[in-house]
Amino acid sequence: MADRRPDETRPARSLSIRLLWLTVGFVMVAQALILLPSLGRAYLDWLGTRIEASHLAALALEAAPDQVVAEELEDQLLRLAGVDVVSLRKSDQRVLALARPLEGPIVRTVDLATIPLPRATADVVTLLVAPTPGLMRVIGPSPKQPDTIVDIVMGTSALTRDMHLALARILAEALAISLAAGVLLFLSLNWLLVRPMRRLTRSIVAFRKDPEAAPPALSPPARDDEIGRAQMELAAMQEELRRALWQKSRLAALGTAVTKINHDMRGILATALMISDRLTTSEDPKVRQMAPTLLSSVERAVALCKQTLDYAREGPPPLDLRRFALAPLVEEAARAAEAGARDAFAEVENRVPADVEVLADRDQLFRVLLNLLRNGFEAGARRVVVSASKGETVTITVSDDGPGLPPRVRESLFSPFASGRRGGTGLGLAIARDVMRTHGGDIALDSTGPEGTVFRLSLPGEAPSEAPSESATAPRGTAKV
Repeated sequence: MADRRPDETRPARSLSIRLLWLTVGFVMVAQALILLPSLGRAYLDWLGTRIEASHLAALALEAAPDQVVAEELEDQLLRLAGVDVVSLRKSDQRVLALARPLEGPIVRTVDLATIPLPRATADVVTLLVAPTPGLMRVIGPSPKQPDTIVDIVMGTSALTRDMHLALARILAEALAISLAAGVLLFLSLNWLLVRPMRRLTRSIVAFRKDPEAAPPALSPPARDDEIGRAQMELAAMQEELRRALWQKSRLAALGTAVTKINHDMRGILATALMISDRLTTSEDPKVRQMAPTLLSSVERAVALCKQTLDYAREGPPPLDLRRFALAPLVEEAARAAEAGARDAFAEVENRVPADVEVLADRDQLFRVLLNLLRNGFEAGARRVVVSASKGETVTITVSDDGPGLPPRVRESLFSPFASGRRGGTGLGLAIARDVMRTHGGDIALDSTGPEGTVFRLSLPGEAPSEAPSESATAPRGTAKV
């Protein structure tokens, strides 16, 4: 199937554009939350301005001779103040300062000294949404003389018009602030996050296209935050994967080479075995004495060649899954291991409960257990204990009383061709791990030290749904441990 994954993200769906819209949206939401209180404050400020202008118009009347002005001047003062009636109240005395005929009833009264901001907000919303024709009475202290109460009557058309303008101004300011904050945040996040993410993405895409290509020269990241850590970890991971792939390619080439020479090598070793066997009937006692050693060496060479070929063969070991009791299998492996132990007093203690059953390939699991038991005896143990417990998974524990594994052996315990004892092939535990992982389980070193070594094996309670992919287990073959 063709790879349809795009190498580049479309600009409209890029992370930076999404961040920009999110920022603008969040700032607009924040402005919307303060929009109504802002309108209420603008409403109160507008009415306070009318109170101040009306008081100044009334002061002009007081400055006139006999506190009387011409009708034309009075009309001009009221028009400049934007009201129809102005009256002042000082020391419980109310004086009608300026007035002209009213056109309509008074439909709303506002006392600036007692009205709270929520009430003012509700009034301005009502004025904008459902305006009521008529006049409005406003009472409030004069900003110039707080002890003077100014009482005015005016129309609401100018107030409605100015509140619409105030609403438009607040919305424009909110939009401008949102865009400015969005652009600044966009530039900041693009510099701090998006650009490094694009570099990481390009590196990942290049690695996906050719994982075994030589890595580019990477300079250490200058930042010590999470992005810098991600860059360092990605570079380290890619380097480790490249090395693993290079090693895998070389092992695959080695497996191919071993497969090609296997036939000739077996023929050569078969001839050597035949000649070595004939040497045992030689009349020369020295020849007869050396023949068993030569025969044993050739047999080890045959076994090594076969194990290497099996390990290099592609594909996981085929399984013949059956459900069976585990205790009898452990008993068979114990008898085989005790028979081949160098120490006549070596023994295996089978502590597996009789009711523990596993779903596995009996022959493959037998070889895994036999390998662990033999490894314990060859490492110097005289007693190996096998126990098991069941739950969602079946756990098998193999512990011995040997001297423990040295640190250099622990580092490459499950690596192929790395043996901790002289004459070993280093394939036993590697193949054992492949067998366990093909079953859907695993094998691990639980502990090791002067008191002994403990291996822990796990098997699923049911059959694995599918064979593990190559990423889960390295390709092996129908390997015999």
